[in-house]
Amino acid sequence: MKLIPRPDNQYRTQEQWIQYYNEKKQRMISLPDVFKLLNNREALESLRKDFQDRWLVTSTRVVYNTDNLSAEVIHNVGSTVTKEKVIKLKEVPECRPTYLNKLVETDAGLTYLKALIDNDKATKEQIIDLFTTLSGKQANKIRLWTPTQSERSNKQIRSVGIYFYDFDGFYVDADVWFGSGNGVSHGVIINSAKQSKFFSNKATFDIEEKIITIPMTNKIKKDIEKQQKLKKKIKIKWNLEVEIR
Repeated sequence: MKLIPRPDNQYRTQEQWIQYYNEKKQRMISLPDVFKLLNNREALESLRKDFQDRWLVTSTRVVYNTDNLSAEVIHNVGSTVTKEKVIKLKEVPECRPTYLNKLVETDAGLTYLKALIDNDKATKEQIIDLFTTLSGKQANKIRLWTPTQSERSNKQIRSVGIYFYDFDGFYVDADVWFGSGNGVSHGVIINSAKQSKFFSNKATFDIEEKIITIPMTNKIKKDIEKQQKLKKKIKIKWNLEVEIR
């Protein structure tokens, strides 16, 4: 995976960043993507600068239940470039905040952390190692925030941001209203073998779903109708021209 440099120094909400990267046809960085970049020293230094300058807005979102502590963790939320990953949890603990070394010791906390990194087989030790490597902080300096139950009733949808705070602290914040909380973000490029969607001349080729989405202009519609009447096979070129095959 490759980290694309920040496009500018503008601060945007998660909602605005999602729209921005969809228009660019780029994958917006999710929280699991962040951890896939830990072996890239240049990318890690760039991310830590983001944490210092403001905070990093990811494409990871938590949709809380208004009546209980259940929730959905969604990675790549709202993306038209890659597929969303939805993880349903019976409980996301109230963290006001809760330190990483304490959260991993509870069943609900450990399950929540696994969902954040999108790895349900991760051990406590592996999770702690990921967060400490990312932040350069000890586990007792890494704080996780989530809203209280009453706050969840008021605003269900929260984005996940990460940042440095209080000189020696590091925050993983799932308490930010998705329509506020301006921060910076990045696009990422994944290995083409793992890419599920490709784009060409406004057409979308989804190899995972086996669907090709084509903007149906009047000309394309007429050309397809013509070939159908002739009972001929239709070949659509990459430039979206239609011809008899």
